[in-house]
Amino acid sequence: MNYFEYKGIRSSDMGLHIQRKNVYSSPKYDSSFVSIPGRNGDLIVPNRRYENTQVSYSVYLSAKNSQQLADSITKIKAWLYTQPDRYHILKDSYDKRFFRYALFNSSLDIEDELNKIGVFTVSFNCKPFKYDIDGELPHSIDVVLNFPYMIFCRMDGSKPENDWSNRWNQTADLVVPSGKNMFVLNTNSWTDGYWDYYSDADKSRIYLKVNENWKKENARFALYTFLGDETAWHSLEKVSEDIYRVTLPSKGETVLVNPYSFESRPLIHLNGNGAGTLTIDNENGRHEWTFNDIDEFIEIDSEKMCFYKDNTLKNDTVTGTGFPLLVKGENRFILGGGITDGSVFPRWCSL
Repeated sequence: MNYFEYKGIRSSDMGLHIQRKNVYSSPKYDSSFVSIPGRNGDLIVPNRRYENTQVSYSVYLSAKNSQQLADSITKIKAWLYTQPDRYHILKDSYDKRFFRYALFNSSLDIEDELNKIGVFTVSFNCKPFKYDIDGELPHSIDVVLNFPYMIFCRMDGSKPENDWSNRWNQTADLVVPSGKNMFVLNTNSWTDGYWDYYSDADKSRIYLKVNENWKKENARFALYTFLGDETAWHSLEKVSEDIYRVTLPSKGETVLVNPYSFESRPLIHLNGNGAGTLTIDNENGRHEWTFNDIDEFIEIDSEKMCFYKDNTLKNDTVTGTGFPLLVKGENRFILGGGITDGSVFPRWCSL
């Protein structure tokens, strides 16, 4: 039996039987036309939006007598008429792949026919797009780290510059092994050690555990990295008495493919700390947002046009133009800085 589902309740559970579904028309693109004397054809002034559309169901309700019919109608009205100040999810058995945001906004015209059958139309005012249910599921985006070669250095603590002339001691050339993030210097050694793991959700951090030799003479510590022609110095910050760390620049890529012709306005959740970047690369170009002060996570809702954490707006901590839009085809997500991973609810949509 066919049904529609509104506010999580199926029409069949309310005793309604659907005769047919009607989608009156595709939504109208909102634009106006301006006539200019002496010029053939009107100018199009687009408002960059689609208007709402109407979806209706012709239904009937079986009843043994007029009182049973009246009782059923009372329950149905309580279901449809409550919470009239917001949209609700509307699904049906005709197209199980999609749902709409809808609001019941019509009167119920009921005919009490010969055999006590209530026949009437249930109409919904719907947002223009229908949404793919798969687009409401989270898609993970992650940082895939490609650490360079590195050398930990014991530096002259009286000089702030990181260069080889200020280096007192150093390890051998190191490569970070899988599943490890902390280099531990052997007891009494000046150069040798082994890799271990230090618990940290930030995958871009590398740790150093020093011994008594390296702590002598007010030394400080730095990391020299090199990969191809790219080299860099990084100062380490103290975590505890023997442990120091550094956050290395990192980037990760994830590609999401929009299967529809219309751009979607996603909900994005990003995890991390400090400063970071989100870049989306697609056929409309490259768009980047810089986050200045991430505290564990930040969320982006392109539909509501806001950056926030919990109930606190974070628009003033973000620089970049507009909000993320996912166009037809490939959309490449690139994470940088202190952003470690995240998830995207793409909200794929179609007319």
